[in-house]
Amino acid sequence: MPAAYATIALNTLDADSEIEEFHALTRLIVFAKENAAQLDAHQTVYCLDLALEQIATELRHRADSSADIVFYLKDGISRQ
Repeated sequence: MPAAYATIALNTLDADSEIEEFHALTRLIVFAKENAAQLDAHQTVYCLDLALEQIATELRHRADSSADIVFYLKDGISRQ
């Protein structure tokens, strides 16, 4: 799907759906980071850490107080 279409799709979501999308992205990134760590792909792990930090920043910006995302972020960061 082209980026323009993805952007349009996100803009039509309500706030709860957007948060669910961020949660799904976080799970995907944590999964990728764990696999990259097993492969000793240090630069990839670093970049995925940056992605996790950016998602956390975005969610804080949106004032998400969900406990679900905190688990993934803390768990992902603690496995470094």
